Amino acid sequence: EYNSAYQYHAWPNIPPYDANGKYFSTGSVPNMIQFHKEGGYRSRNIDDLWLTANAVLTPIKNVTFNIDYSTNFKFQDDLSTWRKLEMYFVDGSVSGYFPYTNPSQVTKSNSKTRYYTFNAFADYQNTFGKHNVHAMVGFNQENSTYQWFEARRDKLMVETMPYMNLAYGEKYTSDSASEFAIRGAFARLNYDYDNRYLFSATLRYDGSSRFGKNNLYGTFPAFSAGWRINNEDFAEKWIPFFSDLRLRAGWGQTGNQEISNSAIYSLYMANYAGGNPTWATSYGTAYDISGVGSGLLPSGFIATQTKNDDLKWETTTQTNLGLDFGVFNQKLTGSVDIYKKETKDLLVLPPYLAVIGEGGDRWVNGASMENKGIEVALGYTDKTSGGFGYEISGNFSMNRNKITELPQSVINNYGGNGTTDNILGRPIGSMYGYVADGLFRTQAEVDNSAAQQGKGLGRIRYADLNGDGMINEEDRTWIGNPNPGFMYGVNLNFSYKNFDLSTFWQGIGDVDVINSKKYQTDFWSVDDIGSNKGTRLLDAWSPQNPNSDIPALTTVDSNGESRFSSYYVENGSYLKLRVLQLGYSIPKNLLEQYKITNFRIYISAQNLLTIKSKSFTGIDPETPAFGYPLPLTFNFGVNFSL
Repeated sequence: EYNSAYQYHAWPNIPPYDANGKYFSTGSVPNMIQFHKEGGYRSRNIDDLWLTANAVLTPIKNVTFNIDYSTNFKFQDDLSTWRKLEMYFVDGSVSGYFPYTNPSQVTKSNSKTRYYTFNAFADYQNTFGKHNVHAMVGFNQENSTYQWFEARRDKLMVETMPYMNLAYGEKYTSDSASEFAIRGAFARLNYDYDNRYLFSATLRYDGSSRFGKNNLYGTFPAFSAGWRINNEDFAEKWIPFFSDLRLRAGWGQTGNQEISNSAIYSLYMANYAGGNPTWATSYGTAYDISGVGSGLLPSGFIATQTKNDDLKWETTTQTNLGLDFGVFNQKLTGSVDIYKKETKDLLVLPPYLAVIGEGGDRWVNGASMENKGIEVALGYTDKTSGGFGYEISGNFSMNRNKITELPQSVINNYGGNGTTDNILGRPIGSMYGYVADGLFRTQAEVDNSAAQQGKGLGRIRYADLNGDGMINEEDRTWIGNPNPGFMYGVNLNFSYKNFDLSTFWQGIGDVDVINSKKYQTDFWSVDDIGSNKGTRLLDAWSPQNPNSDIPALTTVDSNGESRFSSYYVENGSYLKLRVLQLGYSIPKNLLEQYKITNFRIYISAQNLLTIKSKSFTGIDPETPAFGYPLPLTFNFGVNFSL
């Protein structure tokens, strides 16, 4: 299937078809109109069965045994057919139109999925005077299997149903399968004394089939404690204005196992060449040792991944301290949290040196990183004697991230030059590239600058950071941080008599984004020459427009302006009005005669307003690349109950 939304990338000067009804295609972008009108047929059938069972036993007082079991069987069959489509292929490089035929095709696939989960735990609860105890121990296991098979025939002899089937044409088949299982035991204890002192402890022992036999299981403890200060005898005397005051502290570890089900295995693939044993053998495993090339060769295997029996859980350790409070009889409430989170043994699939050859892919435990920050939330609620009510709440958070450990095996996985200038001590995802130091505006600037292939008037000037008089890879540096320096949100809710108005604002600040749309809006040469372009190109540098910051038009990227540089890094800060809603509730005395409890009419808008940095040249800083901006949505609705 093709998404017609991608048609925006097609050449703007090429119509969908000519005067005789012949369809055009640019090759990389199919003719959507033809595909949708003449494409063919598609069907899907899904059988989905769920079975669940539960048993609860209370053999003795205060002790409960709970057993849960559920399983899911899912079978899916897909059939799609495409008739032969004839069109003109438009080759912009030679300014020609050539006949092009998309062959007819029939594809049939089926998949089978099975998933089951089993949980068993014992629960104990009791109270001894001012002591409250709640304890639990248990076991859980999950297992899932997946199988998929697809068969396809191309260049069919007959293009009418039901003759478009798998009996005729050139045949292709493929299949895949995977299995995953996790099991673990856990224990938890909650204790509080007089609703003043609270303590909790948990312990998990989990094993995942995604890890090597040497580190199959991981142990993850956690502890937390709390103190309800406002319940102390001295609170009423010394801090009477606090209606709620709680101090919290916690420490715990969690594990991450979100990787491929086959991450720990050595994998091999039998991959036939592209149908021609003479010239395509290097792309597959079919090889005739005699060199005759019969056209039908037995297949060998190539390695695609190397196993790692030592692969282990990615572990995150977090420590936090928090304070919750309420004053003026809970009119003003809030919380403050500070935390430090350390993640070790990040699960990664690093790139490998070409000299390793086939099978160089190998999952490993890579870098470690640290996050620390603060989160603040405040809210105020009140209502005047005149019937005007309002609620104002907001949150603010700051987080600082950095890589704290970088093993040699993954030094190239996180950016930098892979040797002396690496990401160690910097935020994850940091951007590495050239510094764009404006444009060459005069011939004197061109003559007196560092050696730079393709430099000239109107071209981007790159900074010579190491001062050696030439621009090369040694002049790259860290040019952006994609992690927001702070995030915030504000809710404003108002009510007066039967009317209500609510808004939600959300924003982020101090963040860098990559505006890759500039490849199309600012350049003619660095992207597909024949595709649509942005209107910013109309303001490109020229002798008549010497103050422009947009490079001069050219059809050849001799200056290497497609290289990643600070030219594409922009300020991604924004503030958005996410929700604006106005409602009216019909008075209850008018509803009683109709036996209606409540009846409310409302109208709302989403993504109504975006305030962004003036330096951001894209459409939406939240989706700065080729993602579509979030839509402006209006809703009208009615809520009622009888």
